[in-house]
Amino acid sequence: MKACALLLAFAAACSAATPKVAAIPQDPAGCCCGYGDCRADLTQDACVSEAEFQGWTYTWHAGACTDQDSHPAPDRPASAR
Repeated sequence: MKACALLLAFAAACSAATPKVAAIPQDPAGCCCGYGDCRADLTQDACVSEAEFQGWTYTWHAGACTDQDSHPAPDRPASAR
């Protein structure tokens, strides 16, 4: 019985001492415009990859696509929103 109590105390101490792992931050999703269209829910890295695959420039901003987003993307991205 005494051994059982010691085992439970040890298990409680181990679980209390375990540090909590912080959540890994995710890249924000945004609107990606390339040659053929504008698509929502792409990270900027995914947008860059898609544009490079198409051999085209791109524009990207966090958040949803709006009426102001257009394709084909200009050679120079629009200034800050």
